Amino acid sequence: MVEALSLPSGPNPVAVLLHPSTVAVVDVFRSLNRLEDHYDLALLDGPEQALATYTQPDTAKGIVSDALLLAFALTRQRGRPFIHRPVGSRHGSLDEYSLLTLIGASRDASPEVALEAARYLDIVSLDFMSALAGDLVRQIELGAVAFEVPSLPELRAMLGVGTAEEVLVETALRRAELNFRHQ
Repeated sequence: MVEALSLPSGPNPVAVLLHPSTVAVVDVFRSLNRLEDHYDLALLDGPEQALATYTQPDTAKGIVSDALLLAFALTRQRGRPFIHRPVGSRHGSLDEYSLLTLIGASRDASPEVALEAARYLDIVSLDFMSALAGDLVRQIELGAVAFEVPSLPELRAMLGVGTAEEVLVETALRRAELNFRHQ
């Protein structure tokens, strides 16, 4: 899902690099601000088309629809805007990283990870959000979207919370072995 990169300075010395397939999911959430300003559903065409490269077109529509429901609910409950990077950017914010973690943890038996991500996002009612996130994850699993949930120590290390400890954060993608044959 992401790679962590060390940066030399700043309050949180972590940068989040999203997998290209995950960018399309995050772009639905990123588009919400523009959607609320203009209420033009065409703003979601880009993320939907990007998702269609990783899944079937109907599944891409389902992901966008479920992500929008979750985005509206999260924004209303949170009471303040999310910090988002520009649409199409592989660089993610910690809000986006926590949001992806919350979504992914809803499918796993990872209640501690989901609670920590929700705490970081200032989400109070996790039950309703987990149900919406679960619907979204079921759609995502129909495609080839890279989605891996970090362990609790990895999440805390990324967010800079808890006690300081050394944690190895790996990329979610395992390098595919390519086989070139001359035919």
